[in-house]
Amino acid sequence: MITADNAGQRQGAARQGLLARYPLTFYFVIAYAFSWLVWVPLALSQDGADALSFHSPIGASASVVVASFVGPFLSAFIMTGITEGRKGIGRLLLQSTFIERRQD
Repeated sequence: MITADNAGQRQGAARQGLLARYPLTFYFVIAYAFSWLVWVPLALSQDGADALSFHSPIGASASVVVASFVGPFLSAFIMTGITEGRKGIGRLLLQSTFIERRQD
């Protein structure tokens, strides 16, 4: 029997199952979405098309560099967390910071 409590848990499990079954596809979907969330305000700011009334606080060229990395960076953390859990995120952080762990 499915109760209201079980239904919420099953939907969450199905969503994680879908993301875990197609990790590369969802990595690109999430990276694309986050990249556009950062790029659109930048493109519409006074540094871009001058449609919004704000300047980028770090300058136009630095904003372009930062905006280029936000989507893939966040997507990597989200998908690693879904597919591998906390241990996977720990490994991702170690690999991205080039810190070598000693093998004792």
